[in-house]
Amino acid sequence: MNRLLIGVLGCLLSFNVLSANWVINKDHSEIMFKVSYLNVSELTGRFTEYSGSVELDETKKSFGKISITVLTASADTGHKMRDNHLEAHEFFNSREFPKLTFVSSEIKNVGKDKYSARGDLTIKGITKPSIITFTLTDSVKDTWGYENKFAKFETVVNRKDFNLNWNKTLDGSKYLVGDDVTVWGVFQIQPSKGVTPSSKHMIPDTDYIRGRDDELRKETSKEEESTISKKLRKLINGK
Repeated sequence: MNRLLIGVLGCLLSFNVLSANWVINKDHSEIMFKVSYLNVSELTGRFTEYSGSVELDETKKSFGKISITVLTASADTGHKMRDNHLEAHEFFNSREFPKLTFVSSEIKNVGKDKYSARGDLTIKGITKPSIITFTLTDSVKDTWGYENKFAKFETVVNRKDFNLNWNKTLDGSKYLVGDDVTVWGVFQIQPSKGVTPSSKHMIPDTDYIRGRDDELRKETSKEEESTISKKLRKLINGK
């Protein structure tokens, strides 16, 4: 019985260790959007304030949950009057609804390093099912030894589904601004306990600094291993 208990507890702890929480590092990430204009061109912009996390099991390349939050007032199209209009009640109504969110409910592998995340998209207090497709790179370490992955993503949102209805009519039955908004970009994701500090990018790469950073990471790794061992002993002994 004890062996079975130890085995189960070990598996649970292993799952927790392998399924790490990764977060978005904005330093090398971006969220872009575009919508048709006059039926012949496109208006593009970006969101500048956002955050997100991913539950990821690297060994199985499987996901637990993806959560993304974007501040609607951070929409930037390069035109101040237009950006203010996007914040107004005819669009995002950022004063009452400062955030838009996406929370996944199911993530499927649909090809080599390609995934489809199905979940709930909430904009302006309205929640609709949505699908985001993305690709995910293998892990790569940066100059300072921090682990990175990059997810390139894309989705299409019908703005009228979320009461973003403002428009102007053109000749015939056409409208000034299209209904479908394409959202795309890239997220740099890193383990939540190993995010590259922004200040690192201003520091020159020297043997001394690299060695110092390696020692700090080794000490952190030992502390985490010790914490896991203590949890396992506590669960087994009931103390």
